Amino acid sequence: MVASTERGSGASRGGDAWDRLGKPLGVAVRTRRVQLGLTQQRLAARAGMSQGALSRLEHGKAVPTLPLLERLARVMAANLLISLSPHGDVRVAFGSEAEPGS
Repeated sequence: MVASTERGSGASRGGDAWDRLGKPLGVAVRTRRVQLGLTQQRLAARAGMSQGALSRLEHGKAVPTLPLLERLARVMAANLLISLSPHGDVRVAFGSEAEPGS
């Protein structure tokens, strides 16, 4: 499940924590999807979401739930690594899948 982050035209978006995370998360998901040779339609179906919701996520316009992030990581066979610093730095990447039991 994803929730839209669109706001009215007068809203300031610069300081919002989601704005700092949404874009890098979307880029990481799209990059991994393309590496795997998956279409948005196929990845969305495997992750139990709509193609439109995946598109919004990839464009940084949707807030995914933790269960959805877990499904995406499982479907894309990789750890989803998100690093948030107290200074506002955000890093998002898909890494090698952990060994079983780790």
